[in-house]
Amino acid sequence: MKVCHVINTLNRGGAETHLLDLVKEQNNRGYAISLVVIGSDNPNIISLENEFINLEIQIKRLNGPRMFNLRSYMKLHRFINENNYNVVHSHQPRSDFMMHILKKFSGNFKWIVSVHGKYDTYLESTKLSNRLKKKFMISLAGYWDHADTIIAISDSVSEWIVNLNSNLEPKVIPYWVEQNNLNSNYSTKEDITIGFLGRINKNKGIEDLLEVFNNLDENNLNLVIGGHADEQYLEYLNSISQQTKKESIKYLGYVENRKLFFDEIDIFIFPSFSEGLGLVLLEAMSFSKICVTRDIPPMNNYLNLDSGYLFTDNTTMLNSLNEAIQDMRKDKNKIKSKLFSIEEVVKNASVASIFPLLEQVYNYE
Repeated sequence: MKVCHVINTLNRGGAETHLLDLVKEQNNRGYAISLVVIGSDNPNIISLENEFINLEIQIKRLNGPRMFNLRSYMKLHRFINENNYNVVHSHQPRSDFMMHILKKFSGNFKWIVSVHGKYDTYLESTKLSNRLKKKFMISLAGYWDHADTIIAISDSVSEWIVNLNSNLEPKVIPYWVEQNNLNSNYSTKEDITIGFLGRINKNKGIEDLLEVFNNLDENNLNLVIGGHADEQYLEYLNSISQQTKKESIKYLGYVENRKLFFDEIDIFIFPSFSEGLGLVLLEAMSFSKICVTRDIPPMNNYLNLDSGYLFTDNTTMLNSLNEAIQDMRKDKNKIKSKLFSIEEVVKNASVASIFPLLEQVYNYE
């Protein structure tokens, strides 16, 4: 089967990481894969381009202004027609919009859309940008009508899609994670490191996390924050941390070695306000990390009180962190019970369980 994936950039994020995992598995199973990237990568965030090159995947970069550049449409149209793909699979809104336009002129392929998040719920810096995003998503949901299949990465995303366009019937297929890092062994410890990993912006709840960390009275605590952020925003975050806490907070910048990051933390905190799935939470669980997350879907579909700690606001975040810290210091059996529950969740998120669902979509007539 000949497949072309279309995506905005190759900067590592949830959608891009999943695409790499998907392409690896398709490659292993003999699919002929090409990759079209419609924009340039952000130099401040690691690109996955070399990972795809190592798989010997053909990469076509349009390298023009995104969405509204006629030459980009012409190049993409010619590339798809010349290669006679069975399936074109788009990821992320700009790519979906371009494929909607091209589908009108070249319909000899199956068009599959993966929706990787509730795109208009992510907080931006201005009210205007939020309003424009919501209007664009209403239009895009109408364009999705022309796709052969819509894949939602979680029930939460599926519900969001249907709210935008009730004619759509998304198929829920979540991400998978590696199974190699599970370890349910645990011994109590006094020094605790809390970690966050992800793009650092308002939507991720970093400001709430820092406010709560200001109010943690426990000693022998450290907070490490991994991910890219604008310098101006980092300066603001630094300004809202109490002086006595700053020496216990470390900003790592972009984290390339995720295994090293997870090996060095004890508790993973995920205060994001909105996620499509929250792949980094699943990754933390796959490293058998005790997790504390906001009590909203889809995160609470993976983590519950049997496997971790949940919160709804800053007060309950503080309470949950304090409880997790005390449990890790004094209650070995409770932590081991949560790690066992985490292991069961992660095993259900294996490639062996999930990839066959994608194959059904690809082969469905």
